[in-house]
Amino acid sequence: MIDTPYIYETDITYPDVGIDRRLDHRGLLRILQEAAAIASDERGYGAKDVPRTGVCWLLSGWRAELRTRPFWRTHLRTETWPRSLDGFFSERDFLVWQGEELIARGSSKWILVNAVTGKLTRVTGAVRSAYDMEERSVFGTPLRTNGKTPPGTPPAFSTLAGRRDMDVNRHVNNIHYLDYALEALPQEVFDRLPDTVEVVYRRQILLGASIRCLYSVTEDGQHQVEIQSGQGDDLVRHAFVWFYGQSG
Repeated sequence: MIDTPYIYETDITYPDVGIDRRLDHRGLLRILQEAAAIASDERGYGAKDVPRTGVCWLLSGWRAELRTRPFWRTHLRTETWPRSLDGFFSERDFLVWQGEELIARGSSKWILVNAVTGKLTRVTGAVRSAYDMEERSVFGTPLRTNGKTPPGTPPAFSTLAGRRDMDVNRHVNNIHYLDYALEALPQEVFDRLPDTVEVVYRRQILLGASIRCLYSVTEDGQHQVEIQSGQGDDLVRHAFVWFYGQSG
């Protein structure tokens, strides 16, 4: 068995930085996603193991706080561990370090699904025994599960989900939801992004879907983007994305 927490080390790559050559939220989520994927792969429940296990983990929510934005090629160390494995779900937390400085932290929620049917499947004893859990949590509040957009909010950005956005599960990769949401933000918000981004995924986006992003500000001042497709009875709410905390 490998140690818990799992340690993932990497340098900040060129696609991980913004125009100022510093780590951005998209880069942070890529690093956390990679750390989680490799940690599960080491436990025998990664992408390469699907033919054997018949199951895979799908992300249902993120919260990531970027405290400091190191430059391109900075070496980072990410600690990650599963905090729970219960029912159909697992919660996984992260701490990201530059040397001895904590530069980011994150939390995520995953659902276990049947790789053939796409339906939820329970975490069995075999799955649970493959992981070592730690109960420590990096945030004091749980991830959100839903949002609400004020009626009449107009689209701020629209696009088609293309082949460039697909991942191994044949739907839009979770990081591209953030890409869509960033396009919907007013320029002044984008230029001074708050340090925390939170995403709840409700329905997958498939190739060719015509999506639109609705921007609004919540009662407590958070910047919210809802990602939708369809109209009327066929309306699909794919995700909600929130930006909040201190501005950069």
